[in-house]
Amino acid sequence: RRLVGFEDECRKILEDGLEMRCEFTNCAGDLSTVSWVSNQTYLAGTTVHMDSHNQQYNKPGNLVLGSVARGSATLKAYPDHRIPRPLVERGENSTEAMRESQSPWLYTSVVSSDYDRIHNRIYSSGFDKKVKVWKVDSAGASMRCIGTWEHEGPVNFVQASLFDNQDEALVATAADVPTNAVRVYHVSKDDRHVAQSRFKPFSCSRIVNSDGTPMVIDKWTYFPSTMRWGIEQSVKHLLLVGYSPRSLTGDDNDIPTDRSNTGELCLWDAVSGKGVTITSARTQNVFEVLWHPTQPVFIAATSPAGYALNFDRVKTQVRIFKQVVDNGHSTGLAFTEMNALDCYAVDINELTIMPNSPHFCFVTAGCTDGKTYVWDTALGDKPVQVLAHGQPVAGVTAGDDTDDTGVKFTAWGTSMDRFYTGSSDGIVKVWNVRSLGKKAKGRVILEAPAQISFGAFSPDKSKLVIGDASGRVFVLSTDHDDGSPPSFVKLPGGVKKRAPTTITPHADPPPPRGVALTDGRALGRRYVANGQLRYSGDPTVGMVKDMKYAETGLYCREAYLGGNTLMPVQAHFEAYLQ
Repeated sequence: RRLVGFEDECRKILEDGLEMRCEFTNCAGDLSTVSWVSNQTYLAGTTVHMDSHNQQYNKPGNLVLGSVARGSATLKAYPDHRIPRPLVERGENSTEAMRESQSPWLYTSVVSSDYDRIHNRIYSSGFDKKVKVWKVDSAGASMRCIGTWEHEGPVNFVQASLFDNQDEALVATAADVPTNAVRVYHVSKDDRHVAQSRFKPFSCSRIVNSDGTPMVIDKWTYFPSTMRWGIEQSVKHLLLVGYSPRSLTGDDNDIPTDRSNTGELCLWDAVSGKGVTITSARTQNVFEVLWHPTQPVFIAATSPAGYALNFDRVKTQVRIFKQVVDNGHSTGLAFTEMNALDCYAVDINELTIMPNSPHFCFVTAGCTDGKTYVWDTALGDKPVQVLAHGQPVAGVTAGDDTDDTGVKFTAWGTSMDRFYTGSSDGIVKVWNVRSLGKKAKGRVILEAPAQISFGAFSPDKSKLVIGDASGRVFVLSTDHDDGSPPSFVKLPGGVKKRAPTTITPHADPPPPRGVALTDGRALGRRYVANGQLRYSGDPTVGMVKDMKYAETGLYCREAYLGGNTLMPVQAHFEAYLQ
């Protein structure tokens, strides 16, 4: 038995009213990042189709600004993360007809964002090799770009420090480049000078050989895999970065077998520009890192290491590091490993920490196997709960490293009695992990049509934004009046279903310099002149294929058997067309 706090019980009752209030559709791809600006406004980014073989599916909606209030909800697209569409030399996207039918711009994946509440700026980064700095208006209805920082590779991470320097802000970025991948920007408090911010670059030590010569970088190298600023007051100026080996061609076979489980944990003092010592367990492959909210302690999800470890069962570990005094180092500080928590999943996506006493805490790891492992650090290195989701949604192969993403959303609610997970089964659940001695049971609060890809609570925990792999954004709230009044569509059998709202699109940006847009009417006349289209003679039918239509390459290949346009259309597509 334990004492029950009245305020805690009231908070739990209120939180249990968290339900979906609105749904948006037609984002560019999987939701990959969400950052709340206030309790009503958030910014979100998505992945997109960028490869040469699927650029025809590239579309706007990769960066959106959302607003949720009583009686209204909006999700507005912004076009700023884009590049001129590259010329494709092979495949269906190489034809003149395909090029003319597509936008001259290629929208790029937006994979990271962060809000600086001290200086009221929000940052976004992506595969256009840029970081954008934004100012959101006081109403949360729109935003304007006040600065752009160019990088030499895709920018996977951007994060603002909570360190309150009187003269400038500290913002870190990490890009996919072999050297100097990490930058710490010293950003003026004056918005007019943000674009000219100076930065200091950092590199991990493993890009050089033991004799000090540069490592040969031809097929693979170490890239930043995770990055976090310290949270507790004494470590807010410390930047923690994890590195993992990665192929430069996308083929993991390029990585030598003896390097596949290696990596590096790096810790830098952004004020002095010097490294901070990590005394042990710093050379494993690093999946994720996270700082303790109230102590100079951090955790790191890494590949396993240890003399007495059962490697057949233990596939990864979550290591806990604490700060110690190091008089032999220039900073006078160091961090050392104090514990390692054993995990049975091959890869870890998400980490959380929830203090449960002055000296101990709950640690969770959301993993690619569709399970979230929960440890109580007071009870040893084995999980006290394993929170399992079901099989992935239809069309996704269970356990496939590429398709099955597993658990991609983990978060604590207002208390230790409410913990949330979202996985590749398209389900978001809430759990009470304090049911020690018995298996925790999850309650479903959202069912999405695709894999859950990201989620984030508002600062006051009253709202939750969830994104899935189909370009949908779901807004859950404890307030019944939040969001626009729902509209419903009637399905066969009299069943009514809530209709999603399409995001508000942005205007088409002007074409890149030197690129002229082709008028649609001129393009249509060209198709007719080339014998690719002809008028059917029926105004209700309009234009149809002509003898040379195949030259256009404009086919929905998914509709054909085996993706071969010479084969018949698949039955379910044929039925849909009828």
